[in-house]
Amino acid sequence: MKQLLLTSFFVATTLNCAKISAQQDSFADAIHHFANSRLILGNGEVIEQGSLLIRNGIIMESGQSASISIPESATTHDLSGKTIIPALVNTHAHLGWEAYGNWGSQFFTEENLSDHLYRHAYYGVGTIISTGSDKEDVANRVKLEQLKGNIGGARYHLSPGMGSPGGGPNPRFTDDPDYWGVNPVADPEQALRTVRELARRGYGIAKIWVDARDERRGAQVKLAPEIYRAVLDTAQNYDMRIIAHATTLADHKSLVSMGNRRFIHMPYDIAVDDEYLEMLRENNVYIVPTLGMITKGEPYYIPAFQDSFFYDQVPPSVLDSLNDNYNAPSVSRSAATEQRSAMLASNLLKLKDHIILGTDAGAVGDFFGYADHVELALFVRMGMAPMDAIVAATSRAAEAFGLDDVGSLESGKAADFVILDANPLDDIRNTRQISDVYLRGQRVDREGLSTRWTQED
Repeated sequence: MKQLLLTSFFVATTLNCAKISAQQDSFADAIHHFANSRLILGNGEVIEQGSLLIRNGIIMESGQSASISIPESATTHDLSGKTIIPALVNTHAHLGWEAYGNWGSQFFTEENLSDHLYRHAYYGVGTIISTGSDKEDVANRVKLEQLKGNIGGARYHLSPGMGSPGGGPNPRFTDDPDYWGVNPVADPEQALRTVRELARRGYGIAKIWVDARDERRGAQVKLAPEIYRAVLDTAQNYDMRIIAHATTLADHKSLVSMGNRRFIHMPYDIAVDDEYLEMLRENNVYIVPTLGMITKGEPYYIPAFQDSFFYDQVPPSVLDSLNDNYNAPSVSRSAATEQRSAMLASNLLKLKDHIILGTDAGAVGDFFGYADHVELALFVRMGMAPMDAIVAATSRAAEAFGLDDVGSLESGKAADFVILDANPLDDIRNTRQISDVYLRGQRVDREGLSTRWTQED
């Protein structure tokens, strides 16, 4: 039944693209002036009483409303009292497997994958990188259709994964009988060949797993340093950006010393030290902390089905199912747990200038788009300022992967932005007060998506 719903969604979306294309082209050709709003540019700057001028999906100009010359032909949208931020950039999720009430490889279809792009867009996420779990033939068909303009939603980037034979993704993926597998790299020569092959196939981002969690399935004990050195050295020759899954301080230091600049997960084992912080500064390192994954069970953790911000994208039956399968976490906390939470918060604060947004949604039970706002709130709850959190989720996240056309409200960038009814600098949870989302200069039909998603069959 769920698959039928997703197929219907995909067909309806495709037909809608054809039906409203002329209308969209008319909007794109015109010049639009979004006036009198607060602009949070994504780079740490704020402009009060600011304006955006857009055309053909590109920001022509941004700045003080009084300083921008507005063409007579422009259509003005008065946004007095509202705030505009760049669309969010999520650098770590796992698309295609989640089916909202179900999960598995059988759901990795063009329909479901497209649905996930729209769910991100609904919540103001303009760019998504799916890491190490995409079925490449399906994913590349969807990516091609998006480039053609036949599929909307968040801009889709995929990054194949490499790891020890038998290792790589967590057992939730690899226990699936139809899991298509990680690209195995058992020695430096195989690593070199694999990176070259991925580059030949056009991939500019790839993931490596450096951990020993899957020994029970025959994995080697972590990915050996000589292997990931070969990956990193070869990737440099092809301008391929590698992101490493690593969770210990020792592995982080080793990887940075060999040229790695992007991490999924921050060190979870011990407090970071001055040597590590200096390595990060010298090498301009980026870190996805995935706080939502490690804070379940905290007293302040709110499961999705209890959060009204989640209701808009699922039918009541899914909420009921989540409720039925939810075991409330205990709020009793040992001294060791309290100490670890304090250590993680301290690590995050020390790393704040290197943090970028990623959620791990689709792998650990969190939900697309919604999880991004949960992560932003956790950034701030654990010590970051709201502005630091927004920079981490926009310009810095884009910069980490060379995504030069997104992440900030600047001339020449894509017109990907979110209009908010309240100021997130006052309260980061105001990123949930979404009035409108624009991607590629086009308004996302959030009302239509919500209606479609919440209907029962």
